[in-house]
Amino acid sequence: MSGDRPVARSQDLLSEEIGDELLVYEERDHTAHRLNRTAALVWQSSDGTRTVADLVAVLGEQLGELADEDLVRVTLDRLDDSGLIASGYTGREPVAEQLSRRRFMRRASAAGAAALAVPVVQSVVVPTAAAADSTPPPTTPPPTTPPPTTMAFLPG
Repeated sequence: MSGDRPVARSQDLLSEEIGDELLVYEERDHTAHRLNRTAALVWQSSDGTRTVADLVAVLGEQLGELADEDLVRVTLDRLDDSGLIASGYTGREPVAEQLSRRRFMRRASAAGAAALAVPVVQSVVVPTAAAADSTPPPTTPPPTTPPPTTMAFLPG
């Protein structure tokens, strides 16, 4: 697997950097992905020419000693699961993913910087404008108590 040369998907995607994060929007299915710094670096560097070892070096320039093969593979797994890797990376068995994640977290926790480097890929479906316009306006709920009744007294 060390010969993997991942290629980030680019077709039908729009991306915008927001601070240290990257927002990737899929035009086909209206899904937005928020990538933190680690995930963004791996995704942007996955051009089909770099191996996993090359991606470790790219991350090493930004994250220092926390960058290792486990971190790159965990990041690629998350990007692949989100549909952001087009080719060149073979997804791994869940057991292998868990082992990499566990080894990385153990190392990062010892260094006291796990939260900074853990790859984050959050995905949400974004409603289209047409879907928003077709939603009927909310109706007023029926009253919870019956209206008061009036009683008339007749002389008798």
